[in-house]
Amino acid sequence: MQPVKALAAALTITFALVASQAQAQTTARLSYHWGPTHESAIPSKKLADEVTKRSGGKLKIDVFPSGQLYTIRQIISALSAGSVEMGGVVSHNQLASVEKDWNVFQLPNFWESIEHQRRFLAESPEGKAMRERVLRKTGLVHIAYVPVGPYVTFSTKDISSLGAMRGLKARALAASERPGLTARGMSVVSLSTEEIYSALQGGMIDTVATVPTAIKSYSWWEYLKFAQMPYAVYADAELMANGKWFAGLPKDMQELLLSVGREISKEATEQTYKGNADTLKELEKRGGKVFVLQGKALEELKALDRDKTEPELAKMMSPEIYAAAKRFVGRK
Repeated sequence: MQPVKALAAALTITFALVASQAQAQTTARLSYHWGPTHESAIPSKKLADEVTKRSGGKLKIDVFPSGQLYTIRQIISALSAGSVEMGGVVSHNQLASVEKDWNVFQLPNFWESIEHQRRFLAESPEGKAMRERVLRKTGLVHIAYVPVGPYVTFSTKDISSLGAMRGLKARALAASERPGLTARGMSVVSLSTEEIYSALQGGMIDTVATVPTAIKSYSWWEYLKFAQMPYAVYADAELMANGKWFAGLPKDMQELLLSVGREISKEATEQTYKGNADTLKELEKRGGKVFVLQGKALEELKALDRDKTEPELAKMMSPEIYAAAKRFVGRK
């Protein structure tokens, strides 16, 4: 073969190989609103890295944290529309906009843990049906759990008792957060996560019900110095994928995503409790104060939620799901 023809043949083969490799590689974007150091962001990034590594680069997942692509209020719509392939969803309150019965997870002092809530979805007929409705309506596929964790009420002011909370200005993300806040005599301001720091800075709000790791990740603890315990609501979060995009992946890539997702789910769930407890200790080292309600004060709070908060939340869900949840947890 003449040198020129040999070179041309070699180049043709090289270009064909490069083209073949390019076609074999799939790049996905993973969008979430959490900052890079947030307790849910860390396992989310790990999932992306592990999938990229274990697939040999065939499925490359690029991560966009801090709401660079979509905010907490935009992500479900963006995922459903296929505007982004994967995203982080704080399912305990965001999915209520899709399925009102999801408000069942906002009931305070009702569920024992994040795992307890997941068992309701996996084991009860009503919970299974609700889960299926949500995935069908949104066209999404569950990839992994990256729970946000147990909620704590934080404030710039003393919140050592119910009386001290009256008149405070609290942030709410979802409508289902309002009944508990208003029952405590607080005014409510609707804010997205990205707006909280400036709202605290300007005095628009002074109270936020959120997970401990969030006040550290977003530097909210520069203002939020007081915390009220015990935990009453457990916030789960998930990494979800657009269903059509997922269905178009090769079977081995689908299985890889789900396999890594199961690993990450276990790690993230175990870590969220430890991470949030450690953050509360760190808050106290920074000069903050954690009030742990006990005895009469705790019973007063639980009675308030049982008599005022829970009936209002019950209006936000079907009687069937409310009854099913009460049966599941052993409540009359």
